[in-house]
Amino acid sequence: MLGIMGSPDSTTSVVLSVAALPHVAPPPRFPTGRRSGRLRVRRWMNSYLRHADAGSGEAASAAAMAESTALTTFGLRPEILRRRIDDLDSVDRARLRLAAAWASGAKWLTLIDPFASVPGHLRTGLRNRFAELVAHDGRGVVFSSNSLTDHTIAEAGVADIEKDQLVALGSLEQVVSEPRGSLPAELSGVNVYSGLARKGWLSIGHSAVRARTELDGKVFVTLGWRAARLSLDEHDPAFTSATVFEAIVTGLRDRGSCLQAKLSPVDTEMGLALDVDLADLAGVTGGSTEAGFGVIHPGLGSTIAQLRANVRVGTHVFVEVDTSALHAYSVE
Repeated sequence: MLGIMGSPDSTTSVVLSVAALPHVAPPPRFPTGRRSGRLRVRRWMNSYLRHADAGSGEAASAAAMAESTALTTFGLRPEILRRRIDDLDSVDRARLRLAAAWASGAKWLTLIDPFASVPGHLRTGLRNRFAELVAHDGRGVVFSSNSLTDHTIAEAGVADIEKDQLVALGSLEQVVSEPRGSLPAELSGVNVYSGLARKGWLSIGHSAVRARTELDGKVFVTLGWRAARLSLDEHDPAFTSATVFEAIVTGLRDRGSCLQAKLSPVDTEMGLALDVDLADLAGVTGGSTEAGFGVIHPGLGSTIAQLRANVRVGTHVFVEVDTSALHAYSVE
């Protein structure tokens, strides 16, 4: 099983390219448009199986299984064939796509974001059931998804496709722990930079942020979203190093339980552009006795209310990077 992550346009293009190869079933997709939603499941299923057949006769002979065994295997009743596509919820749609691909009888299956919109408590079970069936029958699967948990079943590895280019290929752990593109960096909660290791020092661009390293040459460098301390006061006693730089808040967003800011350095020869967590509404604090519920940086406000009042787009803040948290790895 090979997982593809990246922008939807790029990953869909890759999956469809694989589907064009011999003995590969195309990804089951529902029609769009006003009239398409009225289409009965049975008609859609038969149309898909004829298309997946590609003249081999495999799908045609599997039609009976498509209406019984394949549906039952993925938790669907045969009566679903009489329903309209528009009447199905997201879970039944996901189950139906998997059942259709399975019923094709093809040795290789392709799927586009197969578990999308399935709630977490059902998603895990459906994903694991599919992986078990694939392993038992010895089939191959190429699928796209931008969910890290979906890629836990990608035993052959994960490919990161960005701007129609293969950025990285390896195990899920390799792709997310040493990201070479923006998406795996985003998914694993780190900033990623291009850097240079020379004479025992690691530097990132022209910034003053440096760290010791045993590497040599061009590298990628990651920094976690919580590997920096922020304050409104340049002389905040919480700062422990001389490498404190001024930055402007250029964006604010919610990510999961966290409030997050995008920062741009006032002087690029001093600081770095980075994303940072400002507060965690799951209740995690920055470990300071001054920090209130969810507050990570007391220097921005001791409560969530103060933080929201003090930090807006355009606010100037001061930043200290934890250089011990910089993780460098070779571009090669």
